[in-house]
Amino acid sequence: MDIIADNIPPVSGDENSHRIDSLAAEAERRHFDRVLALALGVAKGLLSCGASVSRVEIAVEKICLSCGAEEVNVFALPSMVLCSIKLADGSEVSQMKRNFEVSNDFRKMEAYNQLSRDICAKKLGPEEAERRLEYLNNNRLGSLPAVIAGGGVLAGAFTVFFGGSLIDGVPSLIIGALMAYINVLLSRRDFNSYARTFILSLAGGAMAILLCALFNLCGARCSVSMVTIGTIMVVVPGLLICNAVRDMFSGDIYSGAFEFLNGVLAILAIVAGYGASLFLLRGMATDFPPPVREGVEYYAYAIISCLIGSCAVAVMFNCAYKKIAIGVGNILVTCVIYLVLMDFVGETFSANLIATLFAAAVAEILARIFKAPSTIFLVPAIVVFVPGGSLYYAMQGILGGDMQSAVNYGEAAGLSLLGIAVGISVMTALFQIIHPVKGKAAIKRLIRLKNKHQDKQ
Repeated sequence: MDIIADNIPPVSGDENSHRIDSLAAEAERRHFDRVLALALGVAKGLLSCGASVSRVEIAVEKICLSCGAEEVNVFALPSMVLCSIKLADGSEVSQMKRNFEVSNDFRKMEAYNQLSRDICAKKLGPEEAERRLEYLNNNRLGSLPAVIAGGGVLAGAFTVFFGGSLIDGVPSLIIGALMAYINVLLSRRDFNSYARTFILSLAGGAMAILLCALFNLCGARCSVSMVTIGTIMVVVPGLLICNAVRDMFSGDIYSGAFEFLNGVLAILAIVAGYGASLFLLRGMATDFPPPVREGVEYYAYAIISCLIGSCAVAVMFNCAYKKIAIGVGNILVTCVIYLVLMDFVGETFSANLIATLFAAAVAEILARIFKAPSTIFLVPAIVVFVPGGSLYYAMQGILGGDMQSAVNYGEAAGLSLLGIAVGISVMTALFQIIHPVKGKAAIKRLIRLKNKHQDKQ
C-alpha cells in the first residue's frame, strides 16, 4: 500500500479546482438535460391538445427559468418544439421534441397548463412532476361516451340553428355521434390529419345522403343540405384558425402562418370529402325548403339551438363541465349579439367582428380569473360564426356548375373568417397593452425574486 501511495503523483491545487469545476459543469448539464426533457414533455402535451404555439413557448421558457436557467431560447411549431439553455461555462444544452398527434382536448390542455404552473411555483419536485407528466401522457381524461354524445348534439343543434327542422336534426345527431367516434378511432391510429378530415367528411356526406333517403322513405321529410351543414360543424377547424390568428398577432408569424395553412388545407379536405360524396350519390340527394321562422319563434329556435350546440362543442372537445358552466354566459350573450346584428345590420363581416370582440374580451377575462387557457372559453363562444353553411353552398355551386353562387358563398365564408380573425387580433392586442404577457426579462426578475425569498426562508 505504501509503494502504491508513493507512486501516486501529488494533485496540485489548480488541478483539484479544475476537477471540481468539471464535476460541477457535468452536474449542471445533467440537471438541465432533465429540466429540458420535462419542459418539452409538457410542451408536446400542450401541442397535442390544441394549445397555441405562443402559450407553449411561454410555458417552456417559464419552466426552464424557474429551474435556474439564465438564458433560454425556445422555438415551437404545431409539429415540433426546440429549446436550448445556455450554461455557466458558455456551452449550451438543447433538445427537440416532435409532435405527431393533433387533437382538441381541453381537459388535458388545462391539466398540462396546470402542471407547468405547479412546476414554476415549485409545488412539485422533479420526480413528482415527471410522474404526473407520464400519467397525463398515458391516460385519457374525461369520458369517451360524453365526447361522442357531444359530437351528435353539436351536429343536431347546428342543423336547427342554420334553418333545418327538428326532424332534420335527428339524422344529424346520429351522424355527428358516428363521426366523433370515427375521429377518435382514426386519431388512435396516427392517421395524417388531412386524411382523417377527408375520411370524416366523405363518411359524413355519404351518411347524410343515405340517412335522409331512408327517413324520406319512411315519410319524414329530411333535407340533405340542412343535415350536411350540421355535420360539417363537427370537422370545421375553428380551433386551428383561432390559434393561427392569435399566434401571428403575438409575433409568431411563421408559426401562425403554418397553423393558418393547416386550417386552409383542412377546409379543402372537407370540401373534397363532402363534394365527393355529393357527386357519387347525387341521384339520392333530396332537398326541401326550410321551415319559415319569424319574430319570437326565430330567436327562440336560434338562441336555444346555438346555446346547446356551443356547449356540445365544449363537451366534444372534452372540456371540464365546470368550465362549460362558467362560459355559458359568454356563449349566450355572444349569440344574441350576432343574431341581432345579422338581423338588423345584415352585414356578415361587421356581425362576426363585433360579436368576436365581445367573446374574446370575456374569454381573456375568464382565463385570467380562473387561471386557464382562454381558448377553452373562446372557441365554444365563436364556433357559431364558423361558416359551415357558406362552405356547403359554395361546394354545391361548384358541383352544380353555378360558379356565381359558388363565388358569392365563398366570399361570405371568407368575410366570416376575416371578421373572426380581426376580432381576435384586436382583442389580443388590447389585452397585451392592458395586461401584457410577461416577457423574458420580466419572467427572470419575478423568478429570481421568488428564489431569493425562498432562500431567506
